[in-house]
Amino acid sequence: MLNPPVHLSVNASTGQKVTVSVVAFLFLAVLGGITGVAALVLRGSEPGRSSSGFTDSPAVAGSGFPVNAVQMIFIVIAVLMVGFVATMVLGTYRRRAILNGTVLEVRGLLGARQADLATARVWIDSEPEYVRNPHGEGTIPTGRRVPHLVAENPESRRKIRLRLHSMGRTLLPPHELSALAAAVESGERAGPEASQAANTATLLRRLADDPIARLL
Repeated sequence: MLNPPVHLSVNASTGQKVTVSVVAFLFLAVLGGITGVAALVLRGSEPGRSSSGFTDSPAVAGSGFPVNAVQMIFIVIAVLMVGFVATMVLGTYRRRAILNGTVLEVRGLLGARQADLATARVWIDSEPEYVRNPHGEGTIPTGRRVPHLVAENPESRRKIRLRLHSMGRTLLPPHELSALAAAVESGERAGPEASQAANTATLLRRLADDPIARLL
């Protein structure tokens, strides 16, 4: 009997999705209000309009820029901001990872990638963890490192990377890490790849079972 697919806890929770949606809605509402006010201001600065609906490039008072140039700059900024919000929302909703048997599928904003953990070259990598600076702009390091499971397909050499932290910045649940380890151990490899896979599975089980490791 085949094991049911394991939905790994890398996706956003319902609460996080609601929060992102509300923030995006409020941001777009404010942006829409600013756009409306700016349109009225620019329209009021036009002494005359051409038949195409655009002005004959009069300067906005005190700015030194033609109205058409200001309009285009504002449109570009608005489009970039809307694109940023759309990317944030879609990334929150689309991000997920599923372990179906030994096949790991990681979905993101731009699509999905798959790798069979029983045959792929696998290893554990890590990266520094950063959080928002509570006292200013930008981010600051927490001193922790976030582990990743990396799998490389033997034929295509394409890599798939799975962050072993949830959206809440905690390690994946023990049963999910153990399932990943079992998928890695299920295949037969030879040479250095066999040793690398065994080390990867051992580290995954350590992250699952060792309370100290789970605090890292």
